[in-house]
Amino acid sequence: MVTKNSGKILALAISAALGSVSAQAADSELLDTLLKNGAINQTQFDELSNKEAATEKEETKNWTDDVKVSVGEKGLKVESADKQFKFQFGGRLQVEADGDVGDDELSKQATEGVEVRRARLYMSGVVWGDYEYMVEADFADNAVAIKDAFLTYTGIDWNNLEITAGHQKQPISMELQESSNDIMFTERSMVNVLTAPAFDRAIGLHAKTSDKDWSAQLGFYGDSMEPEKDGNVDEGWSFASRLTYAPINTKEQVVHLGTFGGYKEFSNSHSSVSFSSETTHMSNLKLTNVKITDVEGLGIFGVESAYMYGPFSIQGEYAHEWVTRSAGMNGLDLNAAYVQMAWSLTGEARSYKGSDGEFKYLKPSQNFSWSKGTWGAFELASRYGISDIAYGSYNNGTREQDVTVALNWYMNNNVRVMADYRYAFDLAGSSVTELNGSDLDHGVHSFTLRTQFKM
Repeated sequence: MVTKNSGKILALAISAALGSVSAQAADSELLDTLLKNGAINQTQFDELSNKEAATEKEETKNWTDDVKVSVGEKGLKVESADKQFKFQFGGRLQVEADGDVGDDELSKQATEGVEVRRARLYMSGVVWGDYEYMVEADFADNAVAIKDAFLTYTGIDWNNLEITAGHQKQPISMELQESSNDIMFTERSMVNVLTAPAFDRAIGLHAKTSDKDWSAQLGFYGDSMEPEKDGNVDEGWSFASRLTYAPINTKEQVVHLGTFGGYKEFSNSHSSVSFSSETTHMSNLKLTNVKITDVEGLGIFGVESAYMYGPFSIQGEYAHEWVTRSAGMNGLDLNAAYVQMAWSLTGEARSYKGSDGEFKYLKPSQNFSWSKGTWGAFELASRYGISDIAYGSYNNGTREQDVTVALNWYMNNNVRVMADYRYAFDLAGSSVTELNGSDLDHGVHSFTLRTQFKM
């Protein structure tokens, strides 16, 4: 039986207990219930409520002092006060409209239309100061493909040494290293015909040392995480390396020199490797499409150079690849090269990162704004390329040349519109023929319009 005095004692005990607990224990619903039941009076209720609010405010202040959160042109960033932990989230979206002219008289015609070329999301960051991570997935083509998934250790104090393990790009070719967010054209050059089949992304261990004006990289790799296609991917091992040096490296002027090399050995001597080049990504019209059988290994060597002076830049690469085949079969030599030039019509210079040995996104001096009357940056670019896939020494060997002209509109650091025209010609030995079965005697015109968003 609870008497009047014992009820007062119980109320005082509850008030004392509530006054001594933290804000998390002083639940607002409990306070409301106690007030309604007469266990505490209005004065006690107000005191406890004010204490709860003050405690929550202090906890929030402590949390915001420990963590810095920001959103900008590079996505969402979260960083601890001691900078030992960092997290960044972003992505890219590239939507294209593709068309071909001159294919109506060919044995195979191009697919035309609109597609989402890339739709990627990524997470990257730092843990415990010395460990960097990156995970990126592509959701284009109504499928999920892991592009990057690696961990990098940066805690060795020797020439900025980095050790990376996981699925990553192999250090082959300047153009292949450059992100699709940054390259001047919607399609990569003829050199990519040689590098893509065996020296793109793979699971491996990679070491890099660098400084402001140079970089040196070496990696050992197994297979790629991407599904097998056209017989290109066969579990084996490979190594790849790249050296770059910029004797001149300022914001207004850059001289870049580089070389790369690698070798891939397949798991058996009867592997097949396909080398191909589409007019556009959507077209499925492969004017170069060579499948080499009974391959034991691929070796590659290349040189690269670039020069930039203010708004003008020129860049080129040459790659030689040799194919070793099963006993009794002759090896094959493959060659590819390109040279490209660009001019920023609005005067901006491209940014160059010497520690990576590559050019980055052209940043406009003024963002596009209709209300302010500013238009961003405009870039005019052209490229000549050639590939010789064992033409004359293999039954299905081919040769192809192309010229590409591009006009790029950089609206800001996140949005770009690209318009490309490509003309493919000198199509010797192509599996695509005239309707009457004869070799191609005319070129093929291709057009691509891309809208790109990145952060």
